[in-house]
Amino acid sequence: MGKEKLNRLQRQWKGESFVYCLLMALAGGVLLTAVLHAGMGWPLWVGGPAVVLCLSLSLALSPFWRVTLADTARYLDRMLPELEESCGLLLRGGAELGPLEKLQAARTAEKLARIRAPHPLRRRLIFATGLFVLAVLLSAGISGMSRKKKESKVVVTREAAAKEKAAPGIRTVSIRITPPAYTGRPVRSQSDFGLKVEEGAVVSWELETGSAVDTVEFIFNDSSRVLLRVADTGHTVWRFTEKAMRSGFYQVRVGRQMSGLYQLEVRPDEPPQIMIVTPKPYTVIDYGEPTTIPLTVKLKDDYGISDAAVMATVSSGKGEAVKFKEQEIRWNRTFPGDQPAYELSRTLDLKALGLKPGDELYFYCRAKDNRGQESRSEMYIISLTDTAQLMSLEGMTLGTDVKPEYFRSERQIIIETEQLLKEKDTIAVAAFHQRSNDLGVDQKLLRLRYGKFLGEEAEEGEPGGSPGDTASFGAFGDATKILDAYTDKHDNAEDATFFEPAVKQQLKATLNEMWKAELQLRTFQPQAALPFAYKALRLLKDLQQQSRAFVAKTGVRVTPLNPAKRLTGELKDIQAPVQKAAAVGGLSEAEVLRIALGLLEARRVGRVEMSDADSVLVQQVARRLGREAAARPGEYLSAYQALRQITGEGGPAPKTLAADIPMIERAIRQLLPVAEALPVAAQQTADAGLSQLYFRHLNDPAGKP
Repeated sequence: MGKEKLNRLQRQWKGESFVYCLLMALAGGVLLTAVLHAGMGWPLWVGGPAVVLCLSLSLALSPFWRVTLADTARYLDRMLPELEESCGLLLRGGAELGPLEKLQAARTAEKLARIRAPHPLRRRLIFATGLFVLAVLLSAGISGMSRKKKESKVVVTREAAAKEKAAPGIRTVSIRITPPAYTGRPVRSQSDFGLKVEEGAVVSWELETGSAVDTVEFIFNDSSRVLLRVADTGHTVWRFTEKAMRSGFYQVRVGRQMSGLYQLEVRPDEPPQIMIVTPKPYTVIDYGEPTTIPLTVKLKDDYGISDAAVMATVSSGKGEAVKFKEQEIRWNRTFPGDQPAYELSRTLDLKALGLKPGDELYFYCRAKDNRGQESRSEMYIISLTDTAQLMSLEGMTLGTDVKPEYFRSERQIIIETEQLLKEKDTIAVAAFHQRSNDLGVDQKLLRLRYGKFLGEEAEEGEPGGSPGDTASFGAFGDATKILDAYTDKHDNAEDATFFEPAVKQQLKATLNEMWKAELQLRTFQPQAALPFAYKALRLLKDLQQQSRAFVAKTGVRVTPLNPAKRLTGELKDIQAPVQKAAAVGGLSEAEVLRIALGLLEARRVGRVEMSDADSVLVQQVARRLGREAAARPGEYLSAYQALRQITGEGGPAPKTLAADIPMIERAIRQLLPVAEALPVAAQQTADAGLSQLYFRHLNDPAGKP
């Protein structure tokens, strides 16, 4: 009896475990199916494989369905103390048990029959059920949101189709668009005349008329006409195929009936876009800095990138002995052409590229799209400083050197620091620290000497108390001393005018590097101080070179004078400049556009009929809008069509013509040139007159009381 109950509990727990796994799988499968269907448009039948996948994963992660009789007995012994850990005796045969074991097995079977068995999977089943209900609710919400989006898209599509006026005499239209192969876009079809296609796409029209007609014609941009070919014996099916190369608009003429204007927007294929994130356009590698430069580039294209590389040029030598070595650096990946954006990164190893101190690396990134268009980035420069050139004394004694005569001091500190590093293993630690600290003191003195050129004061301060301590001024109420404490002086670092702002900024950067070098020397780290000292020396060398200016001698060629016309005073050949005007009444194009705005506004407000002269002016504006609509139909086509109806060229004017006038006015305003800013009088405050009256009486002796 005890063993039968153990078998029953084992089967019960296995069933509950399977139900738990099934609920978890259903929850994951339902939620995954809803996301894939709503977000990516996958069919609903993917829910079956999704549930099977989730069930397999759940069964693999949940060990309860593999429970054995021995596991059941051990669990009961652990959870029920009254069984005295004797459930294992129920699994053994009677021949294997001794007298005492048989007695204990009988007692255990009797107790097990009376005891209410535990439910180890109850909490898990409750959790799995709640999770399944939550997944169903979330899936319903996702499906509802997706359905609303689809319905809104259908409504928008229907509204857009309703806005497009049907061509008279046309029963159905079918347009097949075949994009170029390099775009990777599939062939698509539509039933609207308005088109937005890729550059080079093949567009095939098939029109079916309501009755037999003699001719069907397309009119492109009000200029070119194309006859469609008949495709059946009843003269009701007409076809035409054309490759779209530029934007514009077109009309359909069926017999003598004309349609409205339809948009033909051609999206050109732009060349790849390249953006170099790192490094900076000009990078200087000083002594001690790493010679590996991270390179990060972002590429973007309309349809796909087929190739990309980095073109590097190493420049070595100087003067006439300069040499250039070009090489192509490939990225560590392929470009199949089906991905429109990439974020590439690699490391430029200057030593591997062959750069030595004093050399420069020029590089740019190029990319090619599927169409074969190639783009190049700007040229980037990485310079590896030459410490030997920095340590040279060339040019330091020339007469044109107008900089301070302290340039050699930084060089001497570098020489002594390198000498100290060479002798580090042969001298005592105390002596090493003392010499390093002495070099730090020398660096500080040099920094203070350069600081005088920026108006900086001594670090020790001045006697006499702080500037804000009015008790040390001596005489109370002495305005001179108070102003000395709180006003700016020419020896202030920000107000010093010894140098130009660019030179002063570079001097500040030099002092900053000297301070860093001093810090490392004072902390007994001369090796770490060398990079800062070298950079300070390079900045000083740059300042030295900026102080020299070279102006080449060039000859001046002037028009030879005619001696016969000198001093005659004849001005008949000198004419005043004449501004060319437009054809309408001598008005410029901007004036014509502004007058047209006034006429349209008057018609919208008062419904005033235009005169013949006004009609001629509006027709000129309509022609200008027509040219713009041919170039950018998305911006000007609707306004051009509405203006044609006003002039009578687009058929009878609809009843809602007044509502289209603001759209025409906005299009005309976009064509107007930007007005130049005119000088205006400065606005005075409300009490300006009172203040002037006060100061006039204040300076007038007769006005004093």
